[in-house]
Amino acid sequence: MITYRAAGLLDLPVLLSLDKQLFPYSPWSVAQFKEEFAGIPKTRFFLVACNQAGEIVGYAGVFAPAPGVAADITTVGVIAQYRRKGIAREFITQIEAWARLRQSCAVMLEVKSDNLAAINLYQSMGYMKISIRINYYGPNMDAQVLRKEL
Repeated sequence: MITYRAAGLLDLPVLLSLDKQLFPYSPWSVAQFKEEFAGIPKTRFFLVACNQAGEIVGYAGVFAPAPGVAADITTVGVIAQYRRKGIAREFITQIEAWARLRQSCAVMLEVKSDNLAAINLYQSMGYMKISIRINYYGPNMDAQVLRKEL
């Protein structure tokens, strides 16, 4: 069984390790995670998924700067052995609910252009491609920008 909870500073070592594993081409720094956590709950929402042993198996975050402005999903990551179990879908569902409470007009995100599983998930949830960011994740690693109106 997977449970979800708010992330906190005590999760930082695990999140840093997972981020290096999941996104080796552009892992977040300690400062980036701390910036995310500093905005909770006013402008940021960050959650983790835990397995039955209480180990973090995924995480997601979003930034909603003000009412009427699009929220930006900053990260979604799930370790390989827990993919295709609905964790990312649940993250997006919870993020969208939080964004609605913040009165965001839409939710946006960037996803690596070759991450077809993630792109298919987002599209199945109503996200539409609005642009491409060339070399966003590094040389020859483009990002699709997706958006869903709320």
